[in-house]
Amino acid sequence: MARYSKQKSRMNRDEHPAFVPMLKTVEQMALISGIGENKLRQLMADGELEFIQNGNRRLISDQAIWDYYNRAKTPAKAVGGY
Repeated sequence: MARYSKQKSRMNRDEHPAFVPMLKTVEQMALISGIGENKLRQLMADGELEFIQNGNRRLISDQAIWDYYNRAKTPAKAVGGY
């Protein structure tokens, strides 16, 4: 029984279908957001995108992308005179 629990605890998190990381690497966020890796790195270097430095990796939250989006978006024009 104890052996099974040790094996189960070693399961690679990528094998678990419900695993979604709270913080994502630049590569992961580029795939999810549609913003290129180089652009993400430039935004971080310019201080326009929040991130956490973890060793050599920079980790980005979904909220950081939404905050950037809300600052950078172009508002839609009113249509129909409402």
